[in-house]
Amino acid sequence: MSNLSSYEIPISSTFTAYDCHCEGDVEKVVVSGLPELPTGTAFEKMKFFRKHHDNIRLFFLREPRGSMIQSVNFIVPTENPEAVAAYIIAEAEEYPEMSGGNTISVATTMLKTGMVPITGPVTRFKLEAPAGLIGIECDTADGKVGAVRFINQPAFAYCLNKTIQLPGFGELIVDVGYGGMTYAIVDAQQFGFDLVASEGRQLSDLGQEIKAAAAAQIPVSHPLNSELPGITQTMFVTPIKRSEQGVESKNAVIVSPGRIDRCPCGTGTSARLAVMHAKGEIGEGDRFTHKSLIDSTFTGEIVATTKVGDYDAIITAVSGRTWITAKCAYILEKDDPYPEGYAITDTWPEMKEGLYRSS
Repeated sequence: MSNLSSYEIPISSTFTAYDCHCEGDVEKVVVSGLPELPTGTAFEKMKFFRKHHDNIRLFFLREPRGSMIQSVNFIVPTENPEAVAAYIIAEAEEYPEMSGGNTISVATTMLKTGMVPITGPVTRFKLEAPAGLIGIECDTADGKVGAVRFINQPAFAYCLNKTIQLPGFGELIVDVGYGGMTYAIVDAQQFGFDLVASEGRQLSDLGQEIKAAAAAQIPVSHPLNSELPGITQTMFVTPIKRSEQGVESKNAVIVSPGRIDRCPCGTGTSARLAVMHAKGEIGEGDRFTHKSLIDSTFTGEIVATTKVGDYDAIITAVSGRTWITAKCAYILEKDDPYPEGYAITDTWPEMKEGLYRSS
């Protein structure tokens, strides 16, 4: 039997990363091996990384090392004196300015690995996302890391009850909300969906069609940062239910190139709260339970109201949990024929030109 430890592997790059799942959503947190980035805000670092180091995102998220259902976070230094670190969020087709599930995974990983010290029953610190500073409050009673509650950047509704034309369907009513990403929010009952796991492929395909139609027919621009994209996500939702415990609903967020977010989606929860607040369906301090397609939950609430440009906006707090599944040393051998991976339409249902092969 050969002894692999005696073989010297010709390595081009190595990265240390933690594999995680946040309420079921598969995520990676990369803590070492990254290139040095210029000083600046997390948003500026993200833009530089996207332009000059996108091969690293592809390395992690394309096959054979990754898949389209995953996302990856790169921990980088921050120059913001209020933050302990900055992070760049990357998905299969974009670099979101904010992601709730990924934020929870980053905070949890940093606490569980000692990158951020536990300071008592509740540990508080701030992270710098491309969207801005994100406040973190983590349950660390008895020295154990539990639920993470993050205070998001402001969320708001772009428009309510907007009618668009969906090819093959006709008129479709959507709300458009921003919670760190921009969502076309659709009543799942308009299509007869119950939002169960067996509907995943149908939801994904239809969600991509709705996203494209909504983005074309409802152009929106963030009032404080015109570089942010417009509608990039579709969220199917069930009607809200009220009880003594608060307000509850289920959702399925469709992430490009056409897959279901396994967790209840943190920025989607913030956008949903903004739309609900604009409709008078929820008030400040009310508890909101958002369920995913696999029945995992985030809890959210409105903690304050504010303005973003001319839009009435809210500040949200969203809570959820992450579990670490592996500590990995990812290796790129010098002669690996797929340093940036590859994608095939059996698992990547929508492809942009040129993405089928390693570049």
